[in-house]
Amino acid sequence: MSAGSSPSTSRVADLGEHALIKRIRARVPPAPSWVAVGIGDDAAVVEPARGRLDVITTDAMVEGVHFDRRFGTPADLGHKALAINLSDLAAMGAEPRTAVLSLILPADLLVADLDQVLDGLLTLADEHRMALVGGNLARSPGPLCIDITAIGSIRRRTVLTRTAARAGDGLYLTGTVGSATAGLDWLEADPNHGVPGADDPMRDCVARFLRPAPRLRAGQRVARNRIANAAMDLSDGLADAVTQLTAPRGLGAIVEAEAIPIADAARQWFSAHDRDPVASALAGGEDYELLFALPDRPRSRARLLSRLAKPLAVTRIGTVTAEPGLILRRQAGDEPLPAGFRHF
Repeated sequence: MSAGSSPSTSRVADLGEHALIKRIRARVPPAPSWVAVGIGDDAAVVEPARGRLDVITTDAMVEGVHFDRRFGTPADLGHKALAINLSDLAAMGAEPRTAVLSLILPADLLVADLDQVLDGLLTLADEHRMALVGGNLARSPGPLCIDITAIGSIRRRTVLTRTAARAGDGLYLTGTVGSATAGLDWLEADPNHGVPGADDPMRDCVARFLRPAPRLRAGQRVARNRIANAAMDLSDGLADAVTQLTAPRGLGAIVEAEAIPIADAARQWFSAHDRDPVASALAGGEDYELLFALPDRPRSRARLLSRLAKPLAVTRIGTVTAEPGLILRRQAGDEPLPAGFRHF
């Protein structure tokens, strides 16, 4: 950093690659004993967890596609970049272990903003006892990109997948859906792009979009107790998740519109803007809840309810069917289930 400059005015190009790596390394807590080689070498070396399998996922956030820097803070970006990977681990029932971070930075990014990205990411990693063991830095000609590979562990017999749903399974959903979509709508509609005040009913919706909470404990408990046949997280919307759970075996599903849990603030937002709350909640993404397919037995439901972390609610929203086709059942009659988000 040049004389007289500070993180609040300096840009990453002023520091250079080696100084940036040193800065990041200084922020990372000491590695646990099972990390033999951590940040600073060509690759990390990690001792496998005894008697467990590795669960590996990767997800990237690209400015202009997945986020707008006008909304929220850089710390929100760091939190969300890790949270979306943790949500994938949650859907598999895995326990987080390590992460590798790749940052593609525009030259004019403020050093202070980079520090905040790390604040959000490392705080969430610490909350889940996850070690950052390495990564990469590169220069971007334009957008900021945050790419994370997350690794968890799980016992072989408890792995949850999205491919083993069976006809007759009940579809159960954690939490509520539609809030993140409503929160993004609110941010885009607000000319100042500020976070709603403490008394604003939309505050929680905006928080759900900016800082999703991965349902790790729920996924781990369901996997550990072998309750569900299949599971998936809701990154691209509830409708997409239902599609992904049923497609591998050529199955279908009936989703009950009246059963879909939509937060009051989100429902009111959609209604006030002449949008169908159910269709908006089904098609909107980034809720990062979990969808489970359970054998349709009272005992299975009781075990699910007893083992999920309070106060996290779980709601039965439909049934897997042997006949292909995805149906949204409304009081006025059946209709095709809306499509979820598509990247292309």
